[in-house]
Formats: sequence, structure tokens, C-alpha cells
Amino acid sequence: MMRTAFVKTWFQPFLAGALLLATPALAQQDDAPYDYPDDEPARTTNDADDPYAQRRRTVDQTDDFRNAAEHGDDKEGFEKMSRLDDPNLGVAAELMGGLLLLDSARGNGSDKRLAAGLRVTWEFGRLIDNETLHEALFADLRWLYGSLSDGTTLIRGDTRIHYLTVAPAYLLRLGQSSFGFYGQAGAGIAYQNTSITVGDTETKVNGLKPVLQYGVGLRGRPSLNREGNLHLTLRLEAMGLRRGYLNDFYLGASAGVGF
Repeated sequence: MMRTAFVKTWFQPFLAGALLLATPALAQQDDAPYDYPDDEPARTTNDADDPYAQRRRTVDQTDDFRNAAEHGDDKEGFEKMSRLDDPNLGVAAELMGGLLLLDSARGNGSDKRLAAGLRVTWEFGRLIDNETLHEALFADLRWLYGSLSDGTTLIRGDTRIHYLTVAPAYLLRLGQSSFGFYGQAGAGIAYQNTSITVGDTETKVNGLKPVLQYGVGLRGRPSLNREGNLHLTLRLEAMGLRRGYLNDFYLGASAGVGF
């Protein structure tokens, strides 16, 4: 009897404790996730080898270019991109043709003759960083030739005139197109060669006169390739040529290529 009472006294508390400990384990599902400690240790901002910390400390490199563009102090460290982005050399060559109205020395209006010539254009505005002047300024070196013949079977005069002028111009573009109107003024010389024939005797008279050139025109330079460094250059123009006390006028067109 004493043994039976001893077993009952200690066995019942032991069984109750075992059931209490086993209850949480039995309540957990087989597919429930297990809790793991953090795999990644906490990073400290003082760790110099931490790539995340180095990435946070990286400075935006474009700030240097932005500051140089705004202040313009560091000329060696920053260069304006307008010249580097422009694929054009800014030169063009054209063939000219039109009508030359030569002021008559007899005072009876003008003598209308055909004229031809050559023109070389330099777009010197591309050397300027100003966006407006970059496309607007250019200069022409022009050679224009015209001739005049008059007289009778007994007395005859043949005159050949060579105009050589240099004239800067300012272009007003038509929106974003490759065409625009321009005004131009310049100066140069006119070489005049005259042959006077009386019967069988010929006398030649040569001379130079200063020339003032002025006028307006329409200029276009549409692109011929994808790179934008080859252009077709076109012009319609009306020019005055003040030759001494004579006022000559030229109405013509031209076409060429630009680079």
C-alpha cells in the first residue's frame, strides 16, 4: 500500500508536466516557416570597406560640369559643346548666274546683260558660342563677270567687267527650317576692260574702280546626308553694285555644296 501511494503521488505531477511541455510542439504545423536570425549583419557607417557606404558617399560627377557651365571659371576643365557637336566646317562653294543691269553712261537707263560668277562662303558665326549668331553670320567672297557691246559698223566698243567683292551677311532663319532671308553689305573692286574699235584700229582701255555691294536674298542649305556635314546650298538674291558714279544691279540665283 505504501508503494502504491508513492507512485500515485509522484507519477501524476510528472505526467501533467510532460503534457504541458509537449503541447506547443504538437500545435506547430509541419509547413509553418521557421524563424531564422538575420543572415546579414548590421552595417555601420564607419566601415570604410562597406560597398554600400561607399556608394552612398559617391558624389555626382555632373556637378563639376554644371558648375563650370554656370560660372565659366574653369576654362581648361570645361569646354562649350556647341563647336564639338557641330559637324559642319562652315564653308561652301557656288556657281552663280543671272541678269546684270549695267548703268548706261549715256544716261538712258540700263543695259541688260547675262552674268555669271563664282562664290565662296565662310560661315564664321560657327566660331561664336552664341546660339543666335552661330547660324546667322556668314561672309561671301564673290567674283561676278558681265560684258557689254555697243556701237556701229564703223565704231564699236566692247566692255568686260569683273566684280570682286567681300561682304558679310546676317541671316534670319524661317523657324527651324534650313532656309532664311539675309541682308548683306560689303566692298571690293571692279576691273573694267574696254576695247574701242575704229575701222581697223583697236584701242584698249583698262581700269579699276571701287565697288560697294549691298542687297538682300533668300538662302537655303538643306542637308544631303544623315551625318549633316554635307549640304546643298541655294540662293536667290538682288544685289546693288555701286561702281564709281554708276549703279549696277544684279538679279540672280546660285547653287553649290556646303561642308
